[in-house]
Amino acid sequence: MKVWSSFFLIIFLLNVTAVSAQTPELYDTQQYLEEETKVIEPGVLPNSFWYWADNFSEEIKYVFTIGKEKKADFLLDLAEERLAEMKALSENGINKYMDDLMVRHDKHISRAEELYQKYREDLKVKAAETQENLEYEILDNEYKLKAEINQLPVKYKKAEKGVWSKTKSFMGDLVSHLSWKKGEVSEKRATFEE
Repeated sequence: MKVWSSFFLIIFLLNVTAVSAQTPELYDTQQYLEEETKVIEPGVLPNSFWYWADNFSEEIKYVFTIGKEKKADFLLDLAEERLAEMKALSENGINKYMDDLMVRHDKHISRAEELYQKYREDLKVKAAETQENLEYEILDNEYKLKAEINQLPVKYKKAEKGVWSKTKSFMGDLVSHLSWKKGEVSEKRATFEE
């Protein structure tokens, strides 16, 4: 058990290292080429013994694909693979599996459409929630600003009283200090005149 977990950990780390070692420009170009211009190959054909394993692996990949949009994209890829399988079989003159492949192709397309529709509905709900939250924040900030503006005259009067009282206190201290200095100078002058 430990050997297998170590093996999978090493494989995972090698994959992470390989992906992180690529430059962003190269990765973006490679990702574009892989995702946007990909050509789906048929892979294992229905007349092969291993076709069941290929289908099972597709179902496992679908289960572990996260997100409605990604699942729908995956289903479209599967539909294209069914078409590639039909083409490969018809090129070999095998028509036995065509009806089953066509049914599976249509099923993949219809499931993808349903997922895309649910994804769009989820986006609409999220957009509405975001708009509602934004409107609430705008109204809340507007209310707070109005409250602050209404408090400005009161704050101004308090500040004005505070400044006036501080100025009055400062002037009183200055006058008393000057009076004290004047008295001190008068005393010194009196001592010099004697």
